[in-house]
Amino acid sequence: MGELEPDVVALLRKYALQNALEYDGEGQVGSVMGRVMGENPDLRSRAGELTGFIAKQVEEANALAAEMGLEHIRSLLESESPDALEKKVKERREGLATLPNAENGKVVLRFAPNPNGPLSLGHARGVVINAELARMYEGEVILRFDDTDTVVKRPDPEAYALIEEDFTWLAGKAPDRILKASDRMDVYLEHAIRALNENHAYVCECSGDDFKQFRIDKTECPCRNRSSAENVSLWEQMNDGSIQPGGAVVRIKTEMTLPNPALRDWPALRIQHGDHPLVGERYKVWPLLDFLSAVVIIYKESLISSEERT
Repeated sequence: MGELEPDVVALLRKYALQNALEYDGEGQVGSVMGRVMGENPDLRSRAGELTGFIAKQVEEANALAAEMGLEHIRSLLESESPDALEKKVKERREGLATLPNAENGKVVLRFAPNPNGPLSLGHARGVVINAELARMYEGEVILRFDDTDTVVKRPDPEAYALIEEDFTWLAGKAPDRILKASDRMDVYLEHAIRALNENHAYVCECSGDDFKQFRIDKTECPCRNRSSAENVSLWEQMNDGSIQPGGAVVRIKTEMTLPNPALRDWPALRIQHGDHPLVGERYKVWPLLDFLSAVVIIYKESLISSEERT
């Protein structure tokens, strides 16, 4: 092993001594590692390098505790790192934290389950928190069914009513508004064709494995430079069933050099030929949740249900 910077050595020693003191001379490398990374997150990239150094410090601290006693460890900390002896007491808070910049009567929250079954315990937390925040700010909660996956998470016709009933029981009141993403399919498809026409998106026929490699290499997909006319033609084939599921997706153009690989030309819509319980087989191209949510956020009118518009 090489040498570490003096401040890093001091940090490792502090937490090794603290761990030995707290655990009666039986400090653990993993515990010390967690505390070191918690104080200095920049060291996380060096975890592999630091493991051996931490193990050595833990071994020395435990040996000191065994030979000299825990009071000796305490005296070392008092002189070297007195902050390690301070008990960190977290402030106890009752209820939920306040929302920054929230105004009474203007807070709108959303609970968006996939109606492929009843709510789970995990869902319950989202319902209760959203409902309580709405009460705090005299706002409203929208129950939006994200039901645009007809294959992997195919909607269960009975789940819509079950979820609404469970929501009402958990929240103590019915949702202020109920929306179904499947009711707004024409809106999503309208914005998809607009993105293709304006060259903000393109139809990609590459396999998932091929595109994964493009992301890794930070290189552009060969489909990316198609003209808008070519993309629209392929879009029509996706929608009339000429291109089968898995044969193409619509991707949003970003940058293939973005730090987060998931954001590099992310997929917005894909082909699914499943039978939807509410709209049948009318649609063959369905939005993924990132695109669906973007349309809802940018175009506020998308929150208006089809019933309200007629």
